[in-house]
Amino acid sequence: MGAAERGLLRQGLRYSLILRLIVVAVASVVSLLLEPGPRPAVTAAVVVALNAWNLWYARYRLRHHGHGRAWPVVLDVLVMSAICLTQGWTTTYAFSPAENVAAPNWVMVAAEITVVAYPWQVGTAGLACVATTLLGAYLGGAALAEPGGLGLTPLDLWLVVEAALSWGLYRLVRRHGRAADEQVARGEWLRRSAAVAAARRVDETEYLATLHDTASATLLMVGAGVVPGRQDWLAEQAARDLEAIDGPAAPGGEVDLVELLRDVLRQSPLRVRWRGVDALRLSAVDATLLCHGTREALTNVLRHAGTDEAEVTLTADATAVVVEIADRGRGFDPARVNDHRHGVAGSLVARMARIGGSATVTSAPGHGTRVRMSCPLTTAVPVDTGADTGADTELIAVNFLRGLRWAVVVMSLVILLLLDLPKLLSNRDAYGSVATQFVVMAGFFAVSVAVAVAMWRGRAGPLGWWRWPVVAAVVALSVLATWTVLPEHRLGVAHWSEGDAAWWLVLLVLDSRIAVFVGLLAAHYALTFAHALLAGHAVVTVAGTVNATLIVVAYQLAVCVIAAVLRNLACSAARLAREEEELRTAEAVERQVHEYRRERFADVAETTVPLLAGLASGALDPADEAVRRSCAVEATRMRRIFAETADHAADTDLLLRELRACVALAERNGVSVSFAEVGTRPDVPLTVRRALTEPAVAVLATARGKVRLTVAGDVRTLTVSVVAQRPPFDMPEPDHDGVRTASVVDGDRLWIQTTWRGEP
Repeated sequence: MGAAERGLLRQGLRYSLILRLIVVAVASVVSLLLEPGPRPAVTAAVVVALNAWNLWYARYRLRHHGHGRAWPVVLDVLVMSAICLTQGWTTTYAFSPAENVAAPNWVMVAAEITVVAYPWQVGTAGLACVATTLLGAYLGGAALAEPGGLGLTPLDLWLVVEAALSWGLYRLVRRHGRAADEQVARGEWLRRSAAVAAARRVDETEYLATLHDTASATLLMVGAGVVPGRQDWLAEQAARDLEAIDGPAAPGGEVDLVELLRDVLRQSPLRVRWRGVDALRLSAVDATLLCHGTREALTNVLRHAGTDEAEVTLTADATAVVVEIADRGRGFDPARVNDHRHGVAGSLVARMARIGGSATVTSAPGHGTRVRMSCPLTTAVPVDTGADTGADTELIAVNFLRGLRWAVVVMSLVILLLLDLPKLLSNRDAYGSVATQFVVMAGFFAVSVAVAVAMWRGRAGPLGWWRWPVVAAVVALSVLATWTVLPEHRLGVAHWSEGDAAWWLVLLVLDSRIAVFVGLLAAHYALTFAHALLAGHAVVTVAGTVNATLIVVAYQLAVCVIAAVLRNLACSAARLAREEEELRTAEAVERQVHEYRRERFADVAETTVPLLAGLASGALDPADEAVRRSCAVEATRMRRIFAETADHAADTDLLLRELRACVALAERNGVSVSFAEVGTRPDVPLTVRRALTEPAVAVLATARGKVRLTVAGDVRTLTVSVVAQRPPFDMPEPDHDGVRTASVVDGDRLWIQTTWRGEP
């Protein structure tokens, strides 16, 4: 059940119980004051007891949100049945010989408004039982009050009709509320899918940068022999790298950037001078990225600068935070940095660009290096899932209005054809012009049909300007119908338009403000009563008029209140749906990003984690040649992963991109690589690419001297071959059925070739 449907049921229950409280209180108190009945003391006691019971019952149902035990519902039906059965003690019957009916009394009003409120409390079968029980109790009480009985009258039948109409209104509005929830849910699914995809891309980018700054950098240093004599630091660093591999994304809220940076400096084996403020609060995401960038810059100093000293400076103003890392090492020429090196482009520049900042690297041979990272100071905003609350509000409101308007269309036609038409046909002598009554009835029928047609054609919102001339026509028809009722029959059964004509006003102004709604109803009833006063005759007494009017107007006002509540409910339902969507989206993002990490970086868990765990525990000696070789190969494999997802718009050949990244790393280690590419290359799956390049990656990671690497292919075949000094270990076999490996050893030289053939 969605937010709109849940809110509808909750609000419907609340307002139905409140409406019952008010209507029963008004009808009973007015009758007590004007027509106290044959036993005024008994009537007063019953009125007080009934209103006290209604108050307790409403509080109980609202406290339990419409649920709870069944006994209060059963007891409520028994209480109302007792009120109906004892109406001879609490009401005065004003009998109309002209129409052979008794005037409506407050007990009838109480029974009918109880039935109107019950669809929001019980199911269809329960409502049928309640309506049948109360109708039987009311007729039984009337028979006891008037021996000989008056028979089943149209006023009595109105209780059954109201039960059916109230049930229909409830079902239609709830169905359209459910339809709104389904549409919102479809939009939510699309937005959640987009949010998950975006989060996955962001997480993958940051995770790769984290791997580059942590595990990859550590393994590279071990493979290059940079860490002799630093075993304690290496063990701690490897342990931190393991935490980074398994760790979640950056936390939310704000953190102290200075504290995080000092932790990074303490973890570095370099002697780092710190210059900056004592504390600086910053978004946790921004602070984490700045710290990762600082760690990468210090790692580069350790690996490449030829110095064990560096300086970190933190400055901030009203618009930005700047972190600078400087060293006085050997420096380099930034223009000669290979595009496929991930460190500067992926770990610094791209990382800062993701938070709206920038990163620059200034260096020259012999003059050291300075890395400058700038992050704008912005107010943190919640993650936007893309949900448009305004659009959801409109969607829910339109569905609610459509359901309510269809319900009123059906109610108006049922009342007109099944209740008012029989009254007209059985009381023809009560009208000055029967033909005029039929014309009025035909006019009301035409209004219902016109609104139904407009809705059928897709108009779910306001009906447009044309409804106001129709409102005027409805008022004119109501006046005409009242004018042609004979004075002695006005406000009686034959005066069918007295309250029922207002249903067409309800239908036309359903989407208007409540003041317009109530004003039109008041004007309609004022005109009707004015006619009766001018004629000087009426079938019923003042109390009877109040009760007769309450029977109909209470239901019309209920629809008015429901319309107003639904407009407000649409806003709260959309807001609640948005909050629920954000929770579900956050859960989906966390779950699916975690699952994607597990699948996407399975190789890291299988090969990188054991090496880091061994280095962290001391089980692996970084000075051991085999350990260094394994770390170098693994670091090169990770460089291949970085290249798989690097954003090089001009380089669409993923296999070449990955190999170039490995070649660049080998060249940085002093290996001379001759790289040739021949022919065309078909697109191949990730598993095939990895199988094809695995032997070349192992050779490039451990080679000394010269290496010749060749990639050749055509539309269906792809071959990667490498010639290098024979490594002191067995070459890995490609783990893919479609890839074949051939190798030749000639003295101290090794030639190895992997080939993939596609479908013919």
